[in-house]
Amino acid sequence: MSQSPTAWQAPEPVGGPAAGIEFASPGARLVAYIVDILVIGAVCFTFSIVGFLIGFLLPILWVLAAAVVIIVPLAYFPWYWSRGGQTLGMKLMRIKVVRDADGGPVSVGQAILRLVGFWVSTLVFYIGFIWIFIDSRRRGWPDLLGGTIVISAEHP
Repeated sequence: MSQSPTAWQAPEPVGGPAAGIEFASPGARLVAYIVDILVIGAVCFTFSIVGFLIGFLLPILWVLAAAVVIIVPLAYFPWYWSRGGQTLGMKLMRIKVVRDADGGPVSVGQAILRLVGFWVSTLVFYIGFIWIFIDSRRRGWPDLLGGTIVISAEHP
């Protein structure tokens, strides 16, 4: 006995950004990340050297320099993502991180989750970043964890 054929159904449409908005290119995201790492490194290096040299005169400056070297890498990304959606590197590359659900600004909680996604992605040999080539909406693991998406920004 044969079964009646099932009617063909179109696949679910893949959601994209709103009209006039484009997903950020992987190259722009990579360059922005490299710029941000260089900025963080420069700040930490400068405070380390200055804190070490001046710390001989005022030992409390060693503590201040150490605090900066710890706080800057932890706070840099969440601070910028939750205040305008752009780090310095993202501004340079004209890309922006927004909420995936509605394109609104990223909350502090989402920014922290996104940072955790950065760490996880880094710990597993950058697979979480490479994921943007697999995901149809160019989301990496940090985006999936934080509920965000990276888009092209109109203005730097």
